[in-house]
This record gives sequence, structure tokens and C-alpha cells, in this order.
Amino acid sequence: MARVGFGVFAAMSLLIALVSLRSLTMSIAQSMPHVAHFLAATPWGLWVHLVAGPLVLALAPLQLWTGLRGIAPRLHRWSGRLYAVAVLVAAPAGFVLAASGVSQASVFARTGFIVMAVLWVLTTAKGVWWVRKGDYARHRWWMQRSLAVTFGAVTLRVVMGPLMAMGWPLPQTYDVTAWGSWLFNLAVLELWQRRRVLRPA
Repeated sequence: MARVGFGVFAAMSLLIALVSLRSLTMSIAQSMPHVAHFLAATPWGLWVHLVAGPLVLALAPLQLWTGLRGIAPRLHRWSGRLYAVAVLVAAPAGFVLAASGVSQASVFARTGFIVMAVLWVLTTAKGVWWVRKGDYARHRWWMQRSLAVTFGAVTLRVVMGPLMAMGWPLPQTYDVTAWGSWLFNLAVLELWQRRRVLRPA
């Protein structure tokens, strides 16, 4: 079951990363028309988020792959460092986009994206903090939380697609996904972690 879960996580993360990178091969107006309006107000924030965000998604499976630590521990460490740096670049850019006055999202949705960006940095920073302290159990817990927030980019798209197919306008879908994408992931993770802790030996 765990392998199936990891396979779904890895496949979806890599798929969304590749889809998001299409903006590098075609114009943003064509590939991502729903964010093209950011080009005039915060072009650097948009481009940083569009490059660093997919990089985080692509590196995420390497952090969750438990076997990698035994097979190639140096690769795990260096990919983890790159993951953390990419989060520390992508999250502030996402914060700027959410706080931008040109955002099409409501204040409620923009607040959800801002909270998501802050938690993205905090959970990743805590994971780095604990590994530097040598507490690998707490490191794993906090990195799993960071990955749950990262996977919010996938959950957002999985939920947004059907809502828009039902006729919901883009701003209205943001009211659901800006909060639900990462809250749902963190809730599922916390329940799973609690079950592991309480499970009888």
C-alpha cells in the first residue's frame, strides 16, 4: 500500500512539474492564460515561481523515497538541499503573487495562498533544522509536512479541473483550492502519522 501511495505521489508530482514547465517552451499567454496578467505587475515573481515551483515538485519524490537513503545517501542529502533552496525561492515568489493587487482571486483565497507560502517555508526550515541537530525522526516528520504543502500544487489542479468543468469561474475555484489544497493534504498526513504512532507494536 505504501509503495502504491508513493508511486501515485511521484507520478503526479512529476506530471504537474512537466506540465508547469511548458511555459518555458511557449508563451505564458498560451500555456497559462490564467496567470498571464501577473507579467505586467510582478514579472520576476511569476517567472521565479514558474521555474522554482516545478523544480520543487520534481525533487519531492526523491525526498519521500525511503530506499534512496540506503542506496545513495549523498544523492538524498544533496537533492534535499536543492529542494530546500528551491522552496525558499518559490515560496516568497508565490507570496508576492498572492499579495499582488492584480490577482484574480478574492481576498479570502489570496489569504489562503499566503498562508500556504508561509507554511511551505516554515515546514521546510523545521525539517532542515532537525536534520542539522541530528534528530532524523523529527526531520522526517517536518519534511513530510513540507511535502504535503508541496503536493498542494497537485491537489489544487485535481480539484480545480472538475470544478471548472462544472462551470465554476476561476476566482470561485480559488476560494476552495487556495485553502483546501494544502489543508486536506496536511490533515491526511497528520492522521496517518498519528495512526503510526498509536499503532501497537
